[in-house]
Amino acid sequence: MSKELPGYRDQLESVLAAFPDKECLNVLEVSAYTGIGRKTAARIFPFVGHGLGRYITRTSLARALVDVNAKK
Repeated sequence: MSKELPGYRDQLESVLAAFPDKECLNVLEVSAYTGIGRKTAARIFPFVGHGLGRYITRTSLARALVDVNAKK
């Protein structure tokens, strides 16, 4: 079993607070949450699906945000 990256739980709490009623988020929602452009968000984060149906789960977003911050 892999270890959680430092800050994952805090990031997950932040995402859960921002989107309490949604499990899956689209590119526009992630873009608004992170403050980056839609094209950049679509390229950086591991969305699933094609076209307008692309989505990412809240847990995957939190994991990706922590991973992106850890690489800097």
